[in-house]
Amino acid sequence: MSRNPCLFLVLPVTVALLSACGGTPTSKPELLVSTVPAAASTNTPSPTQPALPTATPTTAVTLPPAAPMPGLVFMKAGNDAASLGLWIVQADGQSKQLSTKANPRLSPDQKQLLYSENGDIWLTDLGTGKNINLTRTNDKVETDYQWWPARPGIIVFHYQYKTDIQSTAGYLATVKTDGTNYILINDEIGSNSPAALSPDGQSIAYDRGGIPWVYNFTGGMMPIFPKSFQEKFQTAANPAWSPDSRKIAWQLFGDQTGSDGWSGVAVLDLDALEVMLLHRYPIPGGSTIGNYHLAWSPDGTWLAVANQAELAQDGTVSLWVMRPDGSEEHHIGNGDRPVWSPDGEALIFRATSGVFAVKVGEWNPFQVTLPADSQVIDWVKLK
Repeated sequence: MSRNPCLFLVLPVTVALLSACGGTPTSKPELLVSTVPAAASTNTPSPTQPALPTATPTTAVTLPPAAPMPGLVFMKAGNDAASLGLWIVQADGQSKQLSTKANPRLSPDQKQLLYSENGDIWLTDLGTGKNINLTRTNDKVETDYQWWPARPGIIVFHYQYKTDIQSTAGYLATVKTDGTNYILINDEIGSNSPAALSPDGQSIAYDRGGIPWVYNFTGGMMPIFPKSFQEKFQTAANPAWSPDSRKIAWQLFGDQTGSDGWSGVAVLDLDALEVMLLHRYPIPGGSTIGNYHLAWSPDGTWLAVANQAELAQDGTVSLWVMRPDGSEEHHIGNGDRPVWSPDGEALIFRATSGVFAVKVGEWNPFQVTLPADSQVIDWVKLK
């Protein structure tokens, strides 16, 4: 397998990051629409412990269910093979099945998809029906594969060795869409969560053993948080790039086993080399890492945050929408897996009793009439 790392351009901020970071390059939901602020903490905020999240008051309105929106890409679970796999809502509102394969991912041009079979990553041409095994490895299981819209010939994924399967994402790697040039980017320290790919095609953000790192293909990998960020955290996970590739949001977790657990969202500004900690909230009894996801709106003016349910007592996940500077926090309800509409005017998410959505500025959830056990994974402009 090739391990040549020289594929792409260096981040413009590489030199500055290395200096600032001290790193050296190496090769039925019960929807809770908030009408009152979140309960206040007895803790006094400090410079490194921001005030607890406060929901912007929203008038609760019961809205009727809505038909699925064109461009929704969703997966269905269950035991009926004829209804499993990947589906897309067409312009006429009807859903079309694209694949019955496991964990399928539609390409940005909507002409191909990736899926998993026997631990390998496969590619299907939706026009010809031709299938290609991209990885062909006997000793590894490849997961968390992603198309890179800015680099359409590259698939980014994580892998684990079959003899040592963990509950984490694993090690970072890439492969070309013709099955060549399988590159092991990091085979020393694995990641807890899937990587994030910069919209400008230059770099990959990922956690290296829970520490925020960035990889670029000519400068190598480096820690990404500047020394000026003094908040002590145990693990970082689930990175998400802003649409302009100038910021990266991370979920941070405090002590995961003790009584002083907490979670928060760290927004790293790559130009200013500063980190702003948003939505820090204590979680008694420790905090749990989950792939709850962060999602930037297409214009970068909103950030959807799925995290532990601060306003619920049943342990479910809570969904918030806020400005990237932490202002205008809106508590949407219990839900996760947020996905923005292509125009940024709506947000869809998964809840315990189905799929729901909100319109920006209104923030009142309404159910979307997708089949039971559906999970929306993308919202695209139909080609």
